[in-house]
Amino acid sequence: MKRGMFDMDEVTGRSLDWSLFRRFLGLVVPYRRSAAGAMLLLPLSTAARLVQPYLVKIAIDEHIVPAQLAGLEWIVALFLFTVFGESLLGFGQAYLAQGVGQRIMADLRKNGFSRLLRLPVSFFDRHPSGRLVTRLSGDVENVGELFGSGVAAAFGELFSLVFIVGLMWWLNPELTLVAFTLIPLLLLILWLFRRSMRGAMRQVRSRVADLNGYLAERLAGIHEVQLFGQEQRTLEEFGDLQERYRQSSFRAIHWDAFLFSALETLSALAIAGILWRGGSGVLAGTATFGTLVAFIEYVQRFFAPLRKLSAQYSLLQSSNASLERLFQLLDEPPEETGNPLPGGGKGALRLEQVSFSYDGRTPVLKNIDLSIEPGQTVALVGDTGSGKTTIGRLLLRFYQPGSGRILLDGDDLAGLDPELVRQRIGWVAQDPFLFAGTVRNNLDPRRFHNDQELFKLIKRSGCSTVVERLGGLQGRIEERGKNLSAGERQLLCLVRALVQQPAIIVFDEATSRLDAGTEALVKAEMDQARKGRSALIIAHRLRSVSTADRIHVLHHGCIRESGSHDQLLAENGLYARLWRLQDLANGSEEL
Repeated sequence: MKRGMFDMDEVTGRSLDWSLFRRFLGLVVPYRRSAAGAMLLLPLSTAARLVQPYLVKIAIDEHIVPAQLAGLEWIVALFLFTVFGESLLGFGQAYLAQGVGQRIMADLRKNGFSRLLRLPVSFFDRHPSGRLVTRLSGDVENVGELFGSGVAAAFGELFSLVFIVGLMWWLNPELTLVAFTLIPLLLLILWLFRRSMRGAMRQVRSRVADLNGYLAERLAGIHEVQLFGQEQRTLEEFGDLQERYRQSSFRAIHWDAFLFSALETLSALAIAGILWRGGSGVLAGTATFGTLVAFIEYVQRFFAPLRKLSAQYSLLQSSNASLERLFQLLDEPPEETGNPLPGGGKGALRLEQVSFSYDGRTPVLKNIDLSIEPGQTVALVGDTGSGKTTIGRLLLRFYQPGSGRILLDGDDLAGLDPELVRQRIGWVAQDPFLFAGTVRNNLDPRRFHNDQELFKLIKRSGCSTVVERLGGLQGRIEERGKNLSAGERQLLCLVRALVQQPAIIVFDEATSRLDAGTEALVKAEMDQARKGRSALIIAHRLRSVSTADRIHVLHHGCIRESGSHDQLLAENGLYARLWRLQDLANGSEEL
């Protein structure tokens, strides 16, 4: 599969970015008591585990070999005590550490989603939804494990290594040197593993994002996939993505298995050396049999933390990549706020020399000048891609003009709070979107009205029958309004736009996908909604805007003609040509 939109997560970054790690520690601060408790229990649990081989040495050297059974029961009792103590301390440590990890995950999801809700629309133009879902799911889970299974566990394993080396040196320096002759080879293996695992884990996270992005898009467009018989092609493309993910995962597994096997081999070689040199010492009387047994046990326990540290290093690498992505999201600048809107707005709009480009290179609008007076209905017509919908998005402050300015009741839109602007300007889109939930939560999510007032508005908008069929204001709407017809969804979205009592209402191709009968019904309700308000109608069908006070004809991002319906027909220009073409098409349809 060619590199495209589902291969945009580059595999970049340093091995372990300590600036990211320090920032991660800031997430731990609110739960520092639990974190400190988990860290304090680690050395106690480790000490209880590592003292056990020494107790075995005492039992062998002081009781079993000399056949002195008196006092052995106390050694056995103390051994069992350390075993139970290790279990209890380990449980408490894991409970506290994992609890901190879960709270960090909850905070990251909440803060990440909160930031997503406040980002400008242009951010979502650049980032597929599947990748954003990966940020708040897989990446958050990786980071959540970083404290409980990463930092705290790694600290415990490092403490174990230091404790083991100290005990071994105290018991017998000569055998300690024998056991650690393989340390240079061990360091070389760890260096190779570290360098290779770093790239492998980043690539795995990138491939997961590829899969999630592709799945999200194809599931959203499942009707089109089936309509055009693209099931096999989609399956093949998914198979390519899955194969790349499998190869990346296999590479990480390869290096993990390599380290495990290498450490097992080094452990066996170290034990062989201890058996040879320690056995000779026992026979020569320079070492005790109990010391030899304890050393074998300590060598095995020395390499066990190294194996765990390798797994934790893999987790650290994965978490480092996830931290990069999450902090990148959290650092995205939110949508700019502005000044509050003055009260008493009448719904006057003016665009002065407005130009705009989505990518900074290709102009979509060029020097647009138009105005809407309070109570006036203005229409925008033109070919697809002429910039009509873009003007509506600029009015709602989804984007900022590249040049020029937009005035709302005399105030520059760029300096106003976008949330308040969107309350003053109602929007009815071509593709009505409804969320899964109750009718009330869809129509009046901010609770501008009580139930009685809301139902009166629903009746005035002509969709009381729809609401009653659903079960009233508490009736359920399915995902994307699947249990409603297109016309019913459009009527409910019209109510939603009117709930906040906007001074201006924008209809963006609001009837273009409806049949003639439903279009007539929705258009009648739109005409009713426009009374007493300024209105901007964006449309392809010229018949739907023929009664507008003023019509602007857009062509290639410029206003080519302006006037009333009769004036534009009399000019016999672009509008008149479009009118004749649509009139001819309508006549053909009637025949």
